[in-house]
Amino acid sequence: MNPPSRTALFSAGLGDVIRRIYTSHSYQFISEVKDRIPVIVASHNPFSIEIFRHHRNARNFLLLDLGHKYDEFLRAGLKGPEITRAIMDFAGYDTASQVLGSRGDYQPLFDAPDRLPSEGHIVFCPFSGGGPRTFTQPFMHRVAECLWRSPCQIYVVTRSFPRNRQDGKNIHAEEDARMLEGGNIKVLDNLTVPASLDLIRNSRAYVGSWSSLHQAAWFENKPVAVFYPKDWTDVKRRTGYAFGLDRDNCFHSDYESVDFTKFEGWLDTVSE
Repeated sequence: MNPPSRTALFSAGLGDVIRRIYTSHSYQFISEVKDRIPVIVASHNPFSIEIFRHHRNARNFLLLDLGHKYDEFLRAGLKGPEITRAIMDFAGYDTASQVLGSRGDYQPLFDAPDRLPSEGHIVFCPFSGGGPRTFTQPFMHRVAECLWRSPCQIYVVTRSFPRNRQDGKNIHAEEDARMLEGGNIKVLDNLTVPASLDLIRNSRAYVGSWSSLHQAAWFENKPVAVFYPKDWTDVKRRTGYAFGLDRDNCFHSDYESVDFTKFEGWLDTVSE
């Protein structure tokens, strides 16, 4: 059998996978391809692969889960393009076979067995794996108090996969928001990634921590309220991960400086 002429690679964190889906030609290509194509998912987020496992065109995917190799190469000190070449070499494909190019007008679609048929809701995600980006319990309750005032349905998205790095540092903790359940707030525990992305697509707004999902909301041009630690690097440097921060419909603040009156005003506007 001849080796495939094209391959698709989605690597790094879930936010990076989402960015590639929305900005490159790769996802459109694999969505429309009629023949078998290797789809390499080398993400250190174990849930990223769900986007492709449940895809409507998955019958044509030779799906390779190489998240462990990404972690291995990262620990070895490789960076960016070096990791890409190492992953492609390990998988046995020419780096030049990758589907590249910009997305154009194509709008990504996501398929999931647990898709929630809802529109006009607000997505709330107070978690971001672990560490300082995740809301503290008091801060999560304070934001929830504002959300309970909204006339809109609020869906809280959580996904737990407790794990530590090899050095023992926690990189993903338990995500528990069940104490918020009630009134207009419903907690969706363990929703698949494609179902979460579809939920964002059909929402009216997103509220939450600095995570992969607020990036998806920006890509979908949703109003976003995002909170982050003081002096957060992406914010200070306005990196590519902060591409929607200065939009008129974005409310943002570090945890220590939040003006909740202004946040409630933003929430009233997006809830109309």
